[in-house]
Amino acid sequence: MALFPNVESDYTFGGRTHTNLVVSEGAAPAEKWIVSKTEGVKFTYAFGPEGNQNVVLAKGKIVELGDPEFDYETSRMVTTIKQAAPGSMRAVGVNHHNIYERKRDRFSGNQPVVLTRSYIEVPLFEHDVEATAAQFARAMHYGAAYGTNANKIKPGDFVKVGQDGNFVKLDTANDSPFQIVGQVLAVERELPPAGFLQYYMDMKVEEIEAFLKAKSYAPSPGSNGKDAGAYPYGYPYQHQGWKGEFEKLLNPTVNKGIPFLTDGYFRAKQVVTNIALDDIYDAQTNNDGHIESVVFSGQITFGHDDAGTFTPSANNAVDKGFQTAAESRNNALFIKLRHQIDKTEADPVVVKLDGVAVAAADLHIDYVNNTVVVYLEPGITVNELTIDAKLIVDPVAGIPTEWDYSGAVGAVRILLQR
Repeated sequence: MALFPNVESDYTFGGRTHTNLVVSEGAAPAEKWIVSKTEGVKFTYAFGPEGNQNVVLAKGKIVELGDPEFDYETSRMVTTIKQAAPGSMRAVGVNHHNIYERKRDRFSGNQPVVLTRSYIEVPLFEHDVEATAAQFARAMHYGAAYGTNANKIKPGDFVKVGQDGNFVKLDTANDSPFQIVGQVLAVERELPPAGFLQYYMDMKVEEIEAFLKAKSYAPSPGSNGKDAGAYPYGYPYQHQGWKGEFEKLLNPTVNKGIPFLTDGYFRAKQVVTNIALDDIYDAQTNNDGHIESVVFSGQITFGHDDAGTFTPSANNAVDKGFQTAAESRNNALFIKLRHQIDKTEADPVVVKLDGVAVAAADLHIDYVNNTVVVYLEPGITVNELTIDAKLIVDPVAGIPTEWDYSGAVGAVRILLQR
């Protein structure tokens, strides 16, 4: 029987084998972490699984590692993970999904996953003041990028940890290269993005029209042998044959996209203050007011018309004040606002008479007709009625859900480099 050289029949040297080297690939390291006890609940995610809705670490946030803490589930000391501090040089990547609050002796919480070298997209917030842009990004809850209008984030820029675990532009002159979390490869500021929704919405936006014309290369020389040539009068989708079917899905009130999905609802949320009775919208005179119309009941006399009739228009300006007759007890103003009242907010409307807020019992919001109803006592004189309202001002159709936030100007795509 042949023998292999240098092979003996028994193991005589002692020692042991060593096979454990590669744990996982590095794009999302297969490591067990627990969220640090220093991280409190950031917000409640209503769509989270039962018992797991309190978010302690949000999706898309830049994270860093902390000291080990005792894990009561495994009775071991485990490395912690937490939201990265501004300018951190210890950031390890981006949190892949929402991490929920863990509770003792409960089926709650979940395991963090950190992305270190993925190509990700986050919404972009910009403002003249960086602190304001950071506030918009924070209000959105999830991972985001922010910056200023004067120093915009551009493709090729490196980004670091900013406020609230969000991305901000690296100052290459003063910041350390160890602060780099990733590099921006693309920036989208075109809202709404040209394409599918513009076709179905039949939007007449000059910028979109110019964009589509610039992209047009019809007529095409291609032909299937049965027609005179491909697209001799433009692209087939320009005929918009399905537009009517698509519009059945749209909000019948504002007709600007699928409600809460593509209508730019959250991006268009604004708090408008000091809306007075003379703030009437009139397209003929370009008066871009917030009130569409006003109707009243009872005996109310307005400054512009002693007869007590209310005919609001820019040409017949209404005084901000009014009087109610002493003998009339059924006085009410029905103020129909031009922009949609925000149904997602508590107490979205505050009405003041000469600076004093109207009691809740004398105020009603008719969401169906987008109308504020104010009940008035008899025999009072009001110099000015003002309204502070949370409104949806000019929502834009075709906003992707992940971009639909107040203050968002688009999105950035970042190649992580940790």
